[in-house]
Amino acid sequence: MLIIGEKINSTRKMVKQAIADKDQAFLQKLASDQTEAGADYLDVNSGAFPQEEVELMQWLVEITQQASDLPLCLDSPNPAAIAAGLALHKNGRPIINSITAEADKFPKVIKLVKEHDALVLALAMGDDGITKTTDDRFAVAKNLIEDICNQGVQPEQIYLDPLIQPVSVQNDFGIIALETIRKVKQHFPTANTTCGLSNISFGLPRRADINRCFLVMALAAGLDSAIVDPLDNELMKMVKIADALLGKDRYCKNYIKAFRSTEKK
Repeated sequence: MLIIGEKINSTRKMVKQAIADKDQAFLQKLASDQTEAGADYLDVNSGAFPQEEVELMQWLVEITQQASDLPLCLDSPNPAAIAAGLALHKNGRPIINSITAEADKFPKVIKLVKEHDALVLALAMGDDGITKTTDDRFAVAKNLIEDICNQGVQPEQIYLDPLIQPVSVQNDFGIIALETIRKVKQHFPTANTTCGLSNISFGLPRRADINRCFLVMALAAGLDSAIVDPLDNELMKMVKIADALLGKDRYCKNYIKAFRSTEKK
């Protein structure tokens, strides 16, 4: 499973303050800690500052790459901010987070995907917003994947996000996401799936436990990646166990390695 570290996101109160204060040391520690914890990518987001988002995205990319050699997931609904981040990205193949089926944004973002040969996180959402049933959600996802591929992008570059919504708001939101993941993997076996995991538990107590449980369920449904907190040791342990049980960890090598390293501490 591909782990995208969620911590450097301006929607988080402490991170927003650190960005406002230009607290480079705080933000770089988040980068290095997530790297050490086993993240594969680091998400960077400056969207809480709409007037300065482009400049702050550039700054975040620069200081994050000073602290970590991981590639970045450039997180913004603003194509200009994504373009600014891509111009400075140097650590491997970036992820563009995100593209949608919205008519005014799709052409701008797909152009960046092609220019930079980037991976792309695709949200199952169009001009009508987020649909409320599994069939409708998958229909949007299917059309979006096909539209991206018709632009010459390979299915392997796509990470479809079914859009996780809080079960505290509607009790079948978890099921809709899981079934959408299953359908995507059935119809597009070489495309990838991902999600913003913590949305599932919004408004509920013991959120970390809910996130861990749902992650295992999503992995069984075909999830390939998630934007998560890699500093959650229990969650990372669940990833290793689930990968082994689902046949994604040949001879359980990654699980054994993780288990042995834990035992030595």
